[in-house]
Amino acid sequence: MKMSTLVNKSIIAVGCCLIFSSSVLAVEVDIFLPPEPGIYFPVPDATGELRNALLIDGVPAAYQYDDFWSYSAPILDQMQEYGFIPESYGEYLFSSGSGGLDVILYTGGGGLDNQGVGPSDAFDFEDPVVNKNDSSFDGWWGQNDQDNDGAPDLAPNNKPIDLHGPVTVGNVLSYLQAFDPANDIPVFYLDLNQVGHESDVYLSGQVMIVDPDTDALIESWALDATTDGIFNEADQALAFGEYIATGMSGSEYEGEHNIGSGKPDFIAFSPTMTLSAYNSDYLFVTEFHFDGLTNGFEEMFLTGRIGINGITPIPEPSTMILLGSGLIGLAWFGRKGKKG
Repeated sequence: MKMSTLVNKSIIAVGCCLIFSSSVLAVEVDIFLPPEPGIYFPVPDATGELRNALLIDGVPAAYQYDDFWSYSAPILDQMQEYGFIPESYGEYLFSSGSGGLDVILYTGGGGLDNQGVGPSDAFDFEDPVVNKNDSSFDGWWGQNDQDNDGAPDLAPNNKPIDLHGPVTVGNVLSYLQAFDPANDIPVFYLDLNQVGHESDVYLSGQVMIVDPDTDALIESWALDATTDGIFNEADQALAFGEYIATGMSGSEYEGEHNIGSGKPDFIAFSPTMTLSAYNSDYLFVTEFHFDGLTNGFEEMFLTGRIGINGITPIPEPSTMILLGSGLIGLAWFGRKGKKG
């Protein structure tokens, strides 16, 4: 379960639709990520490593990183502007955490909590992990121990902090299904904030299901640079900053992630993270490590506004044949090369 630049491999849905009936507020999934009209096959990522990708107009809209796939929200937005993604799929650059619908997992802002989130403000979750203004940070969410030292987290006055955790599989599943009864796969998105032209971010992480009675690891899904089904904290993925690409149509794609836009940079999920398959009393825990940070907040959210809408198999044609046939556009994403 791994991931190295961020992007994805399925149809997922992003968004919220507000429908008023009497005094009841209903929120539905109504924004869809492609594959249509895309095609899947391996192409180089920002580090030059060959990686399964979703191509639209010959440009990578998503990459696979082990169990996770991650879409670039700004690239999807440009593809939609050029007419390659239907307007009916919805808006990809929505406001991060808007309306209190999303669960904040990691944030740079102190004093935030996850009380009264989701449709009708009906759900309470553990407080977000606060990342310090430093070059790196680590954090665990969902187990009521955010520094993972086996002891209660302490405030500056050395008194234990009430984190409002832990988080169970049942908690997350109920939240997801409040948006759509068919939702049972969580979706995550990142709003990252770098400075100047050093906008690349490195990260690794995993989502775990843990038996609270025995501390046994029941299942995990890794996000790092190698697709081998094993989490390796040091094998960090690259969330690339700048991108420039020319599509098969001649359309130009250019922009930058990770600049604190207040909107998603990357949207990611694991197609096999089907929570309905697990005991609702098990713990739902996320572990993430961020590096190469230059300034400001790094935020990560879990949301029910983005729903899975199907999985598309990945064909494996020869990349050279595809290049020769003109099915791949010319693209450059971020800095070439991995962190040393």
